[in-house]
Amino acid sequence: MRSFVHVRVYGVPLWGWLAAAVLYAGVAGVAIELAWQRSVSAIATVGSYRLDLYAASLKSELGRYEMVPGIVARQDSVHALLRARTDAQPAFLHAVDTYLAAVNREAGSLAVYLIEPHGTVIAASNWDQPLSFVGTNVSYRPYFKDALAHGSGRFFGIGTNTGVPGLYYASAVREADGSIGAAAVKISVDALESAWRVPAEAAMVVDANGVIVISTVPAWKFTALRPITPERQTQIQASRQYAGRAVEPLLYRRLGDWGTAGWFAQFPDWTHPGRYRRFLAMSKPAPQAGDSIVVLLDVAPARHQQYLALAFVTGLFLIAGLYGLYATQHRRAIAEKLNAQDALRRANERLEVTVQQRTAELTSANARMRQEIAERINAEQSLRDSQQELVHAGKLAVLGQMAAGLTHELNQPLVAIRTLSDNARTFFERNQPASAIANLERISRLVDGMALLTGELKTFARRPGIERVPVSLNEAVAHAVLIYESRIRDEQVQLDMHVAVGTMVYAEPSQLQQVIVNLLGNALDAVATEGRRTIAIDAHDGDEHGRVMFTISDSGTGIAPEVLAHLFEPFVTTKPRGRGLGLGLAITSRLVEGFGGRISAENVPGGGARFRIDFVAATAQGTANGR
Repeated sequence: MRSFVHVRVYGVPLWGWLAAAVLYAGVAGVAIELAWQRSVSAIATVGSYRLDLYAASLKSELGRYEMVPGIVARQDSVHALLRARTDAQPAFLHAVDTYLAAVNREAGSLAVYLIEPHGTVIAASNWDQPLSFVGTNVSYRPYFKDALAHGSGRFFGIGTNTGVPGLYYASAVREADGSIGAAAVKISVDALESAWRVPAEAAMVVDANGVIVISTVPAWKFTALRPITPERQTQIQASRQYAGRAVEPLLYRRLGDWGTAGWFAQFPDWTHPGRYRRFLAMSKPAPQAGDSIVVLLDVAPARHQQYLALAFVTGLFLIAGLYGLYATQHRRAIAEKLNAQDALRRANERLEVTVQQRTAELTSANARMRQEIAERINAEQSLRDSQQELVHAGKLAVLGQMAAGLTHELNQPLVAIRTLSDNARTFFERNQPASAIANLERISRLVDGMALLTGELKTFARRPGIERVPVSLNEAVAHAVLIYESRIRDEQVQLDMHVAVGTMVYAEPSQLQQVIVNLLGNALDAVATEGRRTIAIDAHDGDEHGRVMFTISDSGTGIAPEVLAHLFEPFVTTKPRGRGLGLGLAITSRLVEGFGGRISAENVPGGGARFRIDFVAATAQGTANGR
């Protein structure tokens, strides 16, 4: 019996096959782990951006209501109503109710109301509605107690009258001898939950009790992420924070930590009831004291990357194995050929038949060699095809991450839409329908521009052809200035424009407007912290070939040389973390190239940066088309 070390399979010792198997297992394990670590890191980066975005939207949406109670508390009619005797209160009540209803409409809150020192609501914006707060006693609510004791209060709970959850802000109505009552506002968080919904992800706000008060998964609301002690349950029941209902724990299982950035857990799959799904959970403190924001990100893409890594390593080892077998067979064939030639030389005359047999064997060996070579070529081609598929998958992953920056590009049009809608309402109230309709038409154009902007994310990697038409450069600049009109005025920016009337270029109208909006927004960001805030916009004929040279300069600090060389590449940005993904200029560059133009950037010797776009003039393009 042969020993173990001498056993061969396809000409290779058995110990060689075992060593290859051990090496394959080790390399595959390392590749799978590296793919997991890199994929989860990418998911964690997206989660960090999500948390920053949600914190900013929470602060923006809820912070604007925080001052409403304080404003109401300063009104003379409110003081007069709280100071009046019970029999004299009806003389002031209607005026205060009407005032509170007007404040509620302007703020867009659920209700604004006034509370006397013993906790009874004596006036409310919904005084004339079936579920009016008037007469309700809220002395047990923490926000009322905190307002009387500390001047202000905040509380999230479910309304005892309406059963509708909301956030309450309260402010004490004070005079020289102390607090004489409190003003409160109740706001809804439904808009936030709708805006935060992302497929295969979940976001929530957890209060100081560990109870989920805002959630993109409705079934999770008012469940607890951590155990609540009996004492705390008693306090919650006393304040009726959750309308008397017992807080049940959310059934999930924590699996382990991901460094300091987050932790893994199995949560119920809200898309398939009865199932659980693995998530990466990340959190950060909310802008409101005591609360925290939690986001759950699906780790299924990381598992997919592990499968791809295993397939890639397996393919490499198969190719290496085939090449090793081929080399072994090749050496054996050469050795057999040399032996046959030597035997033929020694017995040429005596062994003619043997020579023919040997020749036939060599021919067969050569055929096998050619077949093996063809198989190797096919295997190499399959490897190249697999590599191309992996590159394509990487591109799709990059495009998915770029969607996270879309919100940054929509912020400015949304601010303009809010300003124009408020002005339109004022014009209607003043019986000026023409001005109101003009504002509504501007809003319609802004919405069209936003729709086109979202399309840019899809066409970023492979841009289709667009139809270029003559467009007024003056109107595009005026559109961008209108969007940033309030910001230019509030930040006292000096805007110098030198664009000749009637300057026409060939472009796609809405995309040209987006280009100017992006550049003007970047210029405003550059001068926001400067003592001298100046932006210059200029357009003039570039050369005799029918070009229009457009420039926009700012008085900021300029662009770092190491950033300037890669400024128009995706994810390159000079803004602080959380204020942009570096997609604006990359998208702007592709839009300008689609117009047949060229964009460049440089630092101005006196300080600041200048962006230059070389457009095709409409007259020159028309002449070229005529030929």
